[in-house]
Amino acid sequence: MTTLMITIDGGTLSYNVSGAGPPIVFVAGLGEHGTYWMAQVAAFSSAFQVVTFDHGGVGASEGEPPYTVEQWASDTLHRSPGSRPRASGRTFDRRCHCTSARSRSFRPCRVPRTRCNLGPAGALYEQVGFDRRCASRNTPQEIAAARIDALLAYDAGGRLRSIRNPTLLIAAADDLLVPWQLSELIAQEIAHARLVKLDHGGHHFPRTQVEAYNTLLLEFFRAHAERETPSAGLRKSAVLNPTLIA
Repeated sequence: MTTLMITIDGGTLSYNVSGAGPPIVFVAGLGEHGTYWMAQVAAFSSAFQVVTFDHGGVGASEGEPPYTVEQWASDTLHRSPGSRPRASGRTFDRRCHCTSARSRSFRPCRVPRTRCNLGPAGALYEQVGFDRRCASRNTPQEIAAARIDALLAYDAGGRLRSIRNPTLLIAAADDLLVPWQLSELIAQEIAHARLVKLDHGGHHFPRTQVEAYNTLLLEFFRAHAERETPSAGLRKSAVLNPTLIA
């Protein structure tokens, strides 16, 4: 794996590239670093070029708040092999897991002894591992709070029907942060979308159900990589976003 840096608006992004072949970009969730996807990097880099990165202000990347989801999408385009920031007509295969299109869909956790009882914001604070009285396990408190603010201000519901690319949504039946029914609603709005519900694994099933998760992704990626046509002059990327559609 090679670690690189790129300059973006307002900071720098640290990213890692491993393997060769059709490119896959894994985007970390709200409170996680690019290293969240190490099990997937190990599994897929023998057949794909796998890219992971730290969001601005997180891990080795630099970037001061405020943040926006649109900014995160632009950062992802910076790291998508062969793409250009803000490019029009960019084609992606999409794979989303434990996803909600609207911040108001998040609900408080239902786990005993948690402090996650503040509605949508409280649920998201629980995901990144802190409340306003303590520090985050992964990022400084002010950075995590600004990232939560950006997510709570975002609503992608009106854009779902405009998505025409193959889309795989994966959810877990016991996800307490983002119920699987929210992914079902998204799948109903996107043409050519497929929803797979795992029996268990919680919100972090890419780590708790590694084999099942990787198998689903590998089947999806290979199916669409095989459909590429050299004459089209465009290599497809798979944008992987664990918590939202950007």
